[in-house]
Amino acid sequence: METSDFDFQNLYTIFENSLTNNLDINHYNEIIIAYSGGVDSSTLLYFANKLSKKLKFKIRAVHINHNLNIRSKEWEDHCVKICKKNKIPLEIGNLKIMVKPGESIEEQARKSRYEFIYSLMNEESIMLTAHHLDDQAETYIYNLLRGSGLKGLSSMPVIKTLDKGVHVRPFLNFTKNTLSDFVRFKDIEYIEDNSNENINFSRNFIRKEVFPKIKKNWTSYATTISRAASNASDSIKLNNDLAKIDIEKYLLDSRKKISVNVKKLDKYRFNNVIRYWIEYNGYRMPSSMQLNSIHKNVFRAGEDKSPFFSCAEYEIRRNNNYVEIMNPLKKHDSSKTYKWKFDKNLVIPDLSINLTWKSLEKKLGYKLNKDVEVKFRRKGQNIKLSLDTTLKDYMRENKIPVWKRDRALLIYVDKELKIIWD
Repeated sequence: METSDFDFQNLYTIFENSLTNNLDINHYNEIIIAYSGGVDSSTLLYFANKLSKKLKFKIRAVHINHNLNIRSKEWEDHCVKICKKNKIPLEIGNLKIMVKPGESIEEQARKSRYEFIYSLMNEESIMLTAHHLDDQAETYIYNLLRGSGLKGLSSMPVIKTLDKGVHVRPFLNFTKNTLSDFVRFKDIEYIEDNSNENINFSRNFIRKEVFPKIKKNWTSYATTISRAASNASDSIKLNNDLAKIDIEKYLLDSRKKISVNVKKLDKYRFNNVIRYWIEYNGYRMPSSMQLNSIHKNVFRAGEDKSPFFSCAEYEIRRNNNYVEIMNPLKKHDSSKTYKWKFDKNLVIPDLSINLTWKSLEKKLGYKLNKDVEVKFRRKGQNIKLSLDTTLKDYMRENKIPVWKRDRALLIYVDKELKIIWD
């Protein structure tokens, strides 16, 4: 339900109901407000402060200074002043946004902002942001023009459950005009972010240049687009339900491993399962181009191959009859030799290894009171293990993945190979 621009008496009730009707409020004791100092978050701060007193909840605000605007310190000072005036504790996040070539500064700022805010939360925290109906429409069009799939086109939910606490957007049924009228009606102090006028930013261009033209023919465009986003959200849920059914047949003991036989599914169902599997493992979903590469070059490569797909976030590698997803492998020099000091831990950061001396003795099956050497199989090297067995044979017979073969620890005691620690 969208409230009228002058229905101020009902605004607070709608705000409160968005929390109390959607949450078991007894599970929480704290409200955190993402507070920029602008119109939207200033209204949010006003309502949240009122609600926290009614519920007897703790309250605090978080202001993120991205350090991207010449006035950013001025905005920070404003938020400090307002929170002090209202006796609301304020956390300041001073960020340094690092953008790699090809990355969007808008997306990187958003990611860094949420990482900071989420880090302040606990299981009893309700974190509020001031996203409204126009933001919903803006996000939809922005993602549509980027060629996003259903995930990108789906609506922002009112409630998002996090690892710790929940993220609530109580203004999603309010228009920007409603919030602007409210701050004027209540004479609430707020700042004007001049960066919102810069149409070199994609979202500002949509807001300033595209929407005014759309509004001439479709006055209720924000509500209509929001409905389309909601439909996309429902479709995502159906896709996920189907993926959960399909993946049951192919997911192996480890959630990171999936049977290569998933390629037997029709392509659209294969894509659906792999998207779900990648997100299930905590990584960002792939683009259509990446999905095609994974399907063609990993799952459908020749059976004698050990293909892999790699991107900045993760790698997908095939071994025999399964495919595994993992963090990108760090560079490793297999020609290096390490000395494992007696009764100390073996630490090799590039391989994420931290092994205790007790674990070595357990592998050996006896106590040891001297240093050992740790080596690796170098490319092309074929170490003899017995008269008729080589290290290469051992690794193949024990189905050690190709990418692990030059990373498996070769433990030497008195220059004799005693353990192959894969």
